[in-house]
Amino acid sequence: MMREDIERFNEWWFTGVVRPELAPRYRRRAFQRLVNSFGERQALLITGLRRVGKTTLMYQAIEELLKTCSPEKVLYFSFDEATVNPKELLRFYEQNVLRKPFENVDRAYIFFDEVQYAAGWPSVVKQFYDLYPNLKFILSGSSTLLLSTEAVQKLAGRFFTLKLKPLTFTEFLEIKTGGRPTVSQRALLSYFNEYLTKAGFPEVVNWENENKVAEYVKNSVVERVVFRDIPSIFRTRNLELMNNLIKQTILTPGITVNINHLSRTLGETRIVISNYLKHLETTMVVRALANYRPSTASASRKLKKYYPATSALTFAYSKRDFYEKMGAVLETYVVNALDAQYYFRDGRREVDVVLIDDRLTLVEVKQSAGLGDVARMAETARLLKAGKAVIISYDQEFVKNNVEVVPAYSLESTPLYKRAND
Repeated sequence: MMREDIERFNEWWFTGVVRPELAPRYRRRAFQRLVNSFGERQALLITGLRRVGKTTLMYQAIEELLKTCSPEKVLYFSFDEATVNPKELLRFYEQNVLRKPFENVDRAYIFFDEVQYAAGWPSVVKQFYDLYPNLKFILSGSSTLLLSTEAVQKLAGRFFTLKLKPLTFTEFLEIKTGGRPTVSQRALLSYFNEYLTKAGFPEVVNWENENKVAEYVKNSVVERVVFRDIPSIFRTRNLELMNNLIKQTILTPGITVNINHLSRTLGETRIVISNYLKHLETTMVVRALANYRPSTASASRKLKKYYPATSALTFAYSKRDFYEKMGAVLETYVVNALDAQYYFRDGRREVDVVLIDDRLTLVEVKQSAGLGDVARMAETARLLKAGKAVIISYDQEFVKNNVEVVPAYSLESTPLYKRAND
């Protein structure tokens, strides 16, 4: 059975090529980072939400390798469905494919997909990494558990990471337009509206049936995480509670979660609810923002705000909520695009995103920004001594009182976005 599984995953051993449907022509920004890692000694750990393209990225990298590398020197295996011991897998590969000891091979590339499901994988990778410097490991996982304490301790100094974010609007545009450099503002708005319904998932970019897009995202992303990934990784039992929590987050983007209130409402302990929310964060299906405290330049762990990983999750669960809560949908896009970690709330003052680097940057999201919104933002920026204040609107663009108002569809071309994603 092991031979059958391995050969099914590695058909280039027989054909010499990767099938085009497995390695689409469009290359995401992360592709070059992966290819550049081939010359590095360290393993590369790729993390990302389900269906954002980790497996495709691996196949594209394998296709690139096959231009200069013998097919049998590239091993790929997905642990997502198959239960195989990674150590036995490597020994099988050594004895039956390479047919020579690893130490006698000049270079071999090992791609392990969804490796978090492989029992004891950190120990196995450490052992083979240390024994055979000629083996290059590329590992992927749909959980930040890939960077768990055990993995970090065992693989200290032996790996670099690559976080594959959901498909960006810029990448979406390149796929839709074939890389055409200029697009009219009217077309940009149309593409952006479509992007929000599909945000993050390359496979559905050219799908026209909205119901199929929604079904795909709900079934293969959210329900896969809630009903398979989390129970198998964390041994959770209360799937109804987990489903309630994820639905609240998806249908109410930016919800401020009071653990005590949820405990009373849902009839569960604070510890259980807190742990379940952490599980959702770990699988990258939601993002949590902490409340920034300017007096201590720190953040409060109480009353976190939660957002779905992409606006497409809200669309998948309820088109009505998606369109009725467009302001919150835009917020979801901005929070994730800027990789936000903090918001600010103090009394009646609130800012959606606080970015902290060499200077404090405040970002507010308004579907339509009025002069009153600009004045309040300018005042908050003055009180917090922020170096920059920005309002992201649906389609407005102007500057007043040192506050920039930027249309959401152009966010990814701004210095603000580039700085947040360095």
